[in-house]
Amino acid sequence: MILTSDSDNVISLWDRSDPNADINEMKNFVEEERRETARYCPHTNILVSEYERSISCRLCGAALDTFDYVLSIAKRETRLDWDLRHLRSEIKRRTESLENLKREEVNTRARIKTAQFKLHDVSLALEEAGEKLLKVKNHGKRGS
Repeated sequence: MILTSDSDNVISLWDRSDPNADINEMKNFVEEERRETARYCPHTNILVSEYERSISCRLCGAALDTFDYVLSIAKRETRLDWDLRHLRSEIKRRTESLENLKREEVNTRARIKTAQFKLHDVSLALEEAGEKLLKVKNHGKRGS
């Protein structure tokens, strides 16, 4: 390598397109770059291999961490337990509300029936009073 003041005459031994290539070469473990065609897989279909003692996704073939999978099941079960308790309390509350409505309906029907009897009694009394009034009116006309 010849060192001169002209940068055109300098030949670089480390001429690379990536300036951090030497750092990347020193890494022991390199994370695989995400593929452009890769899509998200929810891992809903699981294959459990008793022989290999492994869990893998039947859709994408990815090996799943056993603890993470069991933890996700435990969290789902906990959420289901909470949802079930909430729904049971909601059912109890709605049942009590329904019982109150039924009781109110029975009371309302009884009040309506009582009011109908009173109305009937009032209409009978009104008819009798009207008849008496007509008799008094007719009797007063005859006497004049």
